[in-house]
Amino acid sequence: MNTRPLLLSLKPRYADLVFQGLKTAELRRRIPFVENRDVFVYVSSPVRQLRGGFRVEHVWSGSPEQVWEEVSEFARVEKQDFDAYYAGRTVAYALRIADVWEHERPVGLEGLRDRFLDFVVPQSWRYVKPEEYRYLQSLKRNPIQYGAGTHGEDSVRPDGHACGGERARGAVTNAR
Repeated sequence: MNTRPLLLSLKPRYADLVFQGLKTAELRRRIPFVENRDVFVYVSSPVRQLRGGFRVEHVWSGSPEQVWEEVSEFARVEKQDFDAYYAGRTVAYALRIADVWEHERPVGLEGLRDRFLDFVVPQSWRYVKPEEYRYLQSLKRNPIQYGAGTHGEDSVRPDGHACGGERARGAVTNAR
């Protein structure tokens, strides 16, 4: 199995929710198999920096209606925005966010391009190159902690919602 880490672009408002521990499912129209894989988060304009990352604990895959039923309380989007995002799609994906970390010193786009002349910001996602991964692994990580466990039965997010139970594990099929 290919476990190369991914680089995802997130809008600032969604990145903030991820790093606050409030958004624990990330929506995607398409994605490679990513369970148990590191994902680095690039925050798009106007922030334009690599801020941290997370580990994908689970991938939900199904019709948009099925995925909405599973992740609506975790994705932190309104139903109308969800429907617009998946308009015309028969399959939707959602990544279960776990083990979130924030870099002690996020790296701006210019810093990334100074270090890697061919650094490309993904429109949605891309694989992290080996030389980028070595550098990103060297950056100090500050784990984001909330609740007893990231998504265990006893885990509670800062907004007071429990992270766990049957909905957190997901009844929709795994994406493979």
